[in-house]
Amino acid sequence: MSDPVTVMVIAGAAAGAGLALAVAGLNPPRPALAEVLDSLSRPAQPLLSGRRRLDLALAAPLRRLGLPGDRTARDLAILDRDPAEYLAQQLITAVASSVLLAALPVAWGLGGQLPLWLALLGTAAGLRFTQARLRAGAETRREQIRETLSTLLDLMGGCLAGGAGLEQALDETMQDLSGWAAVRIRRELAAAAQTRGPQRVPAATALRDLGRQIGVDELAELATAIAQAADGAPVAQTLSVVAATMRARATAEMERQAHARSAQLAVPTALYGIGYFIALLYAVMAAISTGLTN
Repeated sequence: MSDPVTVMVIAGAAAGAGLALAVAGLNPPRPALAEVLDSLSRPAQPLLSGRRRLDLALAAPLRRLGLPGDRTARDLAILDRDPAEYLAQQLITAVASSVLLAALPVAWGLGGQLPLWLALLGTAAGLRFTQARLRAGAETRREQIRETLSTLLDLMGGCLAGGAGLEQALDETMQDLSGWAAVRIRRELAAAAQTRGPQRVPAATALRDLGRQIGVDELAELATAIAQAADGAPVAQTLSVVAATMRARATAEMERQAHARSAQLAVPTALYGIGYFIALLYAVMAAISTGLTN
């Protein structure tokens, strides 16, 4: 493949992608009648900024493809990030890295299929980079929630021993906790407490829904323990079992991470040893070669 053909392929792909985005933005899908009637009963939405309109336009084709996936949606939920903003950022990062890597061989005077393959590599690298950052941030948040839950169970045990009821112990304990995780749990419990009448959402249901939304199974376990205690199960015993299970799981996870990091250290250590051995062997071989030459 000659250089002009490679440039034409890249330009055609970029033009096709831009045309697809333009068509998708100019011809949005028609909303359902129920959505239109529901929007008429709501207050007027504030005007969107230029950045927000750009995010929605770039994310619209990707949303039609079913993105983001379930796991990515849980990661976005725990980070309180908007899916449209994330998809737009991921698309822009992929295009920028693709163009950058494809331009490097062209700037160096290299042609053939190399720019095309580097463009594909840049796209994959950009997508992987944004996804890896999202995963790392979400896992950090999940660890914070697990630590908060462990502390919550310990403090609730003390409140229950003092004669407080289950709901009262949960509310008082949550007020004593601080940090992002405690604020997020308090927000969900406050939203559930604001419901009235037969539609009132129990605290256990709110915790279970939050755990399903952000991908933290320990919240569902705590919700199950609260529901069992409300049905007559021994409260202190149930919570102590859940706390022991969480601590055992956290300990096992820390040990797994420690073993994984130890295994990762074996590779640079082996490379250092090989390099040191090559350096010693080179000196010996050089001395032998000099002796034979003389």
